[in-house]
Amino acid sequence: MTNVLSRQSWAALRAWFGAFVRPPSRRAMPPGPRLPAVVQTLLWAVAPVKFGKACMRRYGSLFTVRILGFGEVVYICAPTGIRRILRDDAGNFDAAAANESIRFVVGGYSLLMADGAAHTSRRKALTRPLHGDNVAAYVEVMVSIAEQEVRRWRAGHRVRLLGSFQRVTLEVMIRAVFGITGSARLSRLRELVPRLLDLDPVIILLPSARRDFGGFGPWAGFQRLLREVDRIIYAEIADRRAQLTADPASAGGDVLSILLGRGQDRENITDTELRDHLVTLLAVGQETTATQLAWFFERVLRAPGALQRVRAAVDGEDWKVLDAAIHEAIRTRPATLDIGRIAVRPWEYGGYLFPAGTMFAVSLGLLHSSSELHPEPEIYSIERFFPAEPPSAHFLPFGGGSHRCLGASLAMVEMRTIISTILRHVRLELAATAPERVMAKGPMLVPRRGAEVVVTENHLLSGATPAGPVRE
Repeated sequence: MTNVLSRQSWAALRAWFGAFVRPPSRRAMPPGPRLPAVVQTLLWAVAPVKFGKACMRRYGSLFTVRILGFGEVVYICAPTGIRRILRDDAGNFDAAAANESIRFVVGGYSLLMADGAAHTSRRKALTRPLHGDNVAAYVEVMVSIAEQEVRRWRAGHRVRLLGSFQRVTLEVMIRAVFGITGSARLSRLRELVPRLLDLDPVIILLPSARRDFGGFGPWAGFQRLLREVDRIIYAEIADRRAQLTADPASAGGDVLSILLGRGQDRENITDTELRDHLVTLLAVGQETTATQLAWFFERVLRAPGALQRVRAAVDGEDWKVLDAAIHEAIRTRPATLDIGRIAVRPWEYGGYLFPAGTMFAVSLGLLHSSSELHPEPEIYSIERFFPAEPPSAHFLPFGGGSHRCLGASLAMVEMRTIISTILRHVRLELAATAPERVMAKGPMLVPRRGAEVVVTENHLLSGATPAGPVRE
């Protein structure tokens, strides 16, 4: 009996020791919740931030969830893994394939649907109109649009900032970026675009739901909306082409005019390509910026010291402090949570060998909420970004690598301009003392009450003279 026990004990000891010295499995996926896929999908759709944080606390910065319509999705939340996917090993991943679920919205020529040489070419085409002096030229229009919205705010009234900023950013996109000024088209797009972007999650998650049941159902309704938006965009493209042909000097500084006039980059850009670029800018830029603006005020108004610093920064045109305040709002309350990538060849990370076809969720939102990287992450503190910024690997508000958000410069100028315009004209107070909860609205993470505030003063209505507009 003693010899048998010794052999068993030795075998147990070897097994215990081997668990520490042998390499991890190269076939098993990282751990994750064992809940049924339908339950995980529901949690992911309804409370993605809480679900993601709960998984990260339990399983670490590498875990697997099961989402209907996507299958097994591997979440990566650590700086090393994120840097490898977005930059160091970017050639191992397909960004376009991960966006396939929205191709029916943005179109096949969208920058989101391109990789490799096609992505480089399309990105080059859009770089000029979305950067530098061209973006600075939009500032006066942004100020005018923001002031027009602020004139709707009466002292003593409640305002849901999310709705206000959705109107403002849509107007900026249509007038400054698209260059559409015709009153009929402007009016119709103001009505149609919010409905178009309010996508039913069912038709995103389940391709089988994209069927026309005799003209009824969410897919049929979406198709009608999309056709009407497309008719307006194609009509604008045709008019602008004719105008530029008749008078080449009439080209404006908006994105559409620049793309039409960029023969030096690539000849014969088609109407379909133009349409896809414009719809992509709408789908990616407008709602994201509006949501981030709403969260900015919801966060800053709950931190009196930060609010005073932001007001002083606006008065003194200290854009470094204002940018730090914007970045901290993005860190604490991101408008979106993840970036998708699909492995095109086997990839090794964290002791796992992931096969080609594995879908990854690069979770910048969970990265930014990590208590290891950002102590007391729920506290809003401008000091995280000023006077010194955190390591770039710890904060990636616009992604990274060759697929970094092309509209980052435009978004920062737009937020800086709108925030400054509002703070110069009005005083706001929170409508409720409790912080607003995060609510998932499609891919957006919005304030549940719409960032509701009370307007206590509006100097724009009283005739006070404002300071000059913010400059880049």
